[in-house]
Amino acid sequence: MAIVESLFDVTYLSLVIGLGIRLLLEKSKDAKLFGLMAILLGAGDAFHLLPRIVSHLNPKGFEGHSFALSWGQFITSITMTIFYVLYYYFYRRQSGDADNKKKIVIYALALIRVALVLMPMNNWGTAEGNYIFGIYRNIPFAIMGVLLIFWSYKERKKDGLQNMWILILLSFLFYVPVVLWSSIYPAVGAFMMPKTAAYLMIVVLGYKYFINKFVRINLLGLAFTNLIMGFVGGVFYREFTKFYKFTNTTHLGKIHVHVLVLGFACMLILYLLTSKMSEEQMKQLKRPIYIMEAGIVFTIVNMFVIGVYEVVGMGAKTINMSAINGISGLGHITLAIGLVWTITKLFNLEKTNMAISN
Repeated sequence: MAIVESLFDVTYLSLVIGLGIRLLLEKSKDAKLFGLMAILLGAGDAFHLLPRIVSHLNPKGFEGHSFALSWGQFITSITMTIFYVLYYYFYRRQSGDADNKKKIVIYALALIRVALVLMPMNNWGTAEGNYIFGIYRNIPFAIMGVLLIFWSYKERKKDGLQNMWILILLSFLFYVPVVLWSSIYPAVGAFMMPKTAAYLMIVVLGYKYFINKFVRINLLGLAFTNLIMGFVGGVFYREFTKFYKFTNTTHLGKIHVHVLVLGFACMLILYLLTSKMSEEQMKQLKRPIYIMEAGIVFTIVNMFVIGVYEVVGMGAKTINMSAINGISGLGHITLAIGLVWTITKLFNLEKTNMAISN
């Protein structure tokens, strides 16, 4: 379970932040808004999920990291509230619903939620927290969710809103049992994974709405996204190992170079090589390139989890290294398939172009 949740969490954070960065490149203000939403969602969740990953991989477990887990939940509670305020603006733009009374209600609920989160009665930083106050602070958040679900459902035929209501509904349906019963029945905490998957799908749907064609410039967008993610990986490696005073070799140190070479450089080269490709030919490259990108992401995710384990594992066998090495191999295989398929497809398309020109 430690391996599965850790890989799932890192994959989620990578995809949400990466898709958000890509959306910020679009000219549309609405796309930039959605990109900001995605980055805020991922960055906020990172404060809660990264301590969970460390807890899974460190022999001290969750009890030894209660302080970081609690304060991570504090930050996530605030960023998630802001996320839904931004989603309201996305809904407002897509639906054309300019009712300012709704805006006032959303702002009021958000302020009440944040005020309750800031109350000292929450006992942030402690393992036990405050169960009753945990319910109180989630009441305005739940009301906000119900309103956004209802409003989005009513406007579900509008572009960009078709399935948003059901994903928000699912996220709350999985979240409510965690709030109510996870302290009594820890197994209920597993509902956080499908809740997180619902958030990921919200971002994916937004990405597909704003970037619905695979054209040549998308390769440049992928290159830029991988460039930023490579820099993020490098900064995380430096600061994380510095925090733990870790000086040995770790897989975290390889992430920066791998992303820059496989993600940034390769996509940039493909962008240059496809200068003579038509829009129809670019469509044929979409699937192999996306498989290649998926292989890159999954390979880096495995390197990240292994690297964190090397830093915080303290020599204890908190995870099965044979299992994660096997899973890592799947990422390499996917990457290899995508790369070979892309080059083969590119070669055949180039031959076709040469035959036409002759």
